[in-house]
Amino acid sequence: MYAVNNAESSDSEVDSLFDEPPIAMRSAPPIPGLFVPPIRLPLELANDIVQQCMSLYFDGRDINQIMLFGRTTSEHGENMGSGLPTFLITLLHRLAELLRDHLPEKVHEMLFPPKDAPPRARQAILNLYHPGEGISPHVDLLKRFDDGIIGCEEEELFGMAVPLDRNHWDLYLEERSVLVLSEDARYDWTHGINGKLRDFVDGGVDGQEEPEWIERGTRLSITFRWLLPGADIVGEPGDP
Repeated sequence: MYAVNNAESSDSEVDSLFDEPPIAMRSAPPIPGLFVPPIRLPLELANDIVQQCMSLYFDGRDINQIMLFGRTTSEHGENMGSGLPTFLITLLHRLAELLRDHLPEKVHEMLFPPKDAPPRARQAILNLYHPGEGISPHVDLLKRFDDGIIGCEEEELFGMAVPLDRNHWDLYLEERSVLVLSEDARYDWTHGINGKLRDFVDGGVDGQEEPEWIERGTRLSITFRWLLPGADIVGEPGDP
């Protein structure tokens, strides 16, 4: 594991001829509530999701983010996102299967409620990142989103989780990876993506291989978040 301090990162990849850039880990750092299980979305499913997202939302449009909303229902315990497109509902069902053996039971139940749970509003956000683009470190809005966040990376993504007023970790997520933020990881740490064209990554999980530079490509991420009660209603009664 490689930790760097909380000082702002330099824009340059190497500060001097003798300094190396931070090395991104391939395994999850020891942050309570952060889960990066050793699973990958099936290739056929991932390819279909990318094709659907690009054709429906991004191709020919000068945008890089789409927000979609759905609502779970207890009807037969089958529908995880009424209102979301079919391919995202399919993705949620596959995630429930893939994550079952890799998350604590209470975390899995929080993300995928049982059939007798009351309906809840869920947001799906699609982000398209071109090489060199990123997002500033942040905590997802505390007054809008509840605990339990799922991130799916359809292409290579360099992620960073930074604890407030403490150290920070650099984490490399391979394509088709799945990440879960809960508890401390959701509320006490910020996360973001440094805007770079390439990343310096640990050469192997066992740490025996030399770190390597990995060039970035276009990246698509899909994030599922629960909306807090009332957060799916825009404005207050009587507002224009």
